[in-house]
Amino acid sequence: MQQRINGAAVPQEMDRLSVMRRVFEGLPETTLIVFMAHRVEGKRYAEIARELGMSEWCVERHMVRAIGRIADVGGRYRAAFSALDPVSRQIMELAWDGLVNDRIALRLGLSVREVESRMADALVALDEATTL
Repeated sequence: MQQRINGAAVPQEMDRLSVMRRVFEGLPETTLIVFMAHRVEGKRYAEIARELGMSEWCVERHMVRAIGRIADVGGRYRAAFSALDPVSRQIMELAWDGLVNDRIALRLGLSVREVESRMADALVALDEATTL
């Protein structure tokens, strides 16, 4: 979902959690099931293989696929975030911590309009970097 800030289309959710949600939504169903069973539920590969009727090797391949996708998107996200100018990075971190734009502007000595503009640019850059 997108909103418009200063005429630019900006994704409404572009925090770390929404990036992970995107990664998970892009995984094949079995890969997601295997990943969640192992990393969230703490099951061993043998147990997952037995439950899903596949070999442990297949479970391992699904985990490699999931972790590879996470690493790929995470790397692109980190690179895009690092490429932001220091003020924009600080604005995004404050926003993710729950501060609203007028509070961010006050804290950083900027106008609300500048905070909104920098945030819009940052959100677009992060969205482009993590689009699967």
